[in-house]
Amino acid sequence: MLDDAALAPDPDRRAAVERALTQIAGPGAVLVASDRLLAADVARRSWAGEGLSFASPLERVASAVATDTEGIDQEFIADLEVQGMNRLTYLEIAGIVARLSTVDWYARGIGAAPPPLGTPSDEPPTANVAADAAITDSWVPMTSEASAPRTLDALPDEGEALRSLLEPTYIPMAKIGDWSAGDSLTRPQIELVASRTSYLNECFY
Repeated sequence: MLDDAALAPDPDRRAAVERALTQIAGPGAVLVASDRLLAADVARRSWAGEGLSFASPLERVASAVATDTEGIDQEFIADLEVQGMNRLTYLEIAGIVARLSTVDWYARGIGAAPPPLGTPSDEPPTANVAADAAITDSWVPMTSEASAPRTLDALPDEGEALRSLLEPTYIPMAKIGDWSAGDSLTRPQIELVASRTSYLNECFY
């Protein structure tokens, strides 16, 4: 994986990419693996600028999270519920697309093609949902106040998968408050890239 990269991938980041793709191809709390891979495929096709027609709310959500976050509002979420999609399903799809964007943009950054999505697991959904998840100051169930690294924690496996990818590609959670922490970039340089990326992606945070 990433063997075609122009720049050699950092071993920890390569391992994080492999973990992320394996997790996406497995069962979720709500969705079977084939639906999770469908969401990933729709996201990639949306990034490629393909004109898509949506056969299901799942495809509509995957494309919107990938390319039209400005269009996701309370009305959008309410319409999904009318179509039979609950907010935990929306959250799972959003998590898949968010992690895949990290994978694909990392690959692009080192001059590699997007890695293959893999073969779906045939295991059933895990139904692993946090018992204390509730809607408070966000549109989706959460286990704490809105916080980017904890956004997916209503689905514990998705939350862990997010941080498993976030830490090697951004900064370890334990060092978030340490402004001397760095990598090949200094912490201010890391935050400049992160802030610009968040701005371009219209990120709430």
